[in-house]
Amino acid sequence: MGNRKSEAESERETKEGGSGEQASVRTEAQSLTYRDQKIVVGVCLFLLLWAGWRWVDLSRWGEAEIEVHRLSAKKTAYLIDINEANWLEYAMLDGIGEVLAKRIVLYREKHGPFSAVEDLRHVKGIGKKTFEKIEPHLVIRKSPDRTKSQDR
Repeated sequence: MGNRKSEAESERETKEGGSGEQASVRTEAQSLTYRDQKIVVGVCLFLLLWAGWRWVDLSRWGEAEIEVHRLSAKKTAYLIDINEANWLEYAMLDGIGEVLAKRIVLYREKHGPFSAVEDLRHVKGIGKKTFEKIEPHLVIRKSPDRTKSQDR
């Protein structure tokens, strides 16, 4: 029994990686030889080159120009009733900011409804150029309530 190991000790060594000889044999068996490493590198390089060539081939790189067709710009038909619009609606018009939009609404509340679209030029900050920009978007619609109150 002197040189012999008990079964429990040999199982423990096997679980821990075995004796010194067995451990070195395992690591050698698990690692690749230099020749095998060269083969793996060669296969990887071949696959990489093949994938690159295939990508260039499928992309038709440099063969033809790409044409981009764009839709023409559409003009929005955004109309607001100058006697009904709030400052947010005015602010959506080109050239009218938040301050000027609020100023228009205050002017209308102070002086009453506008009788014509051109009356908007009386508001401070609306000059000839600004008015020309926003005029296509301005309308005065006769509301039923206003018509009835004017008839009486």
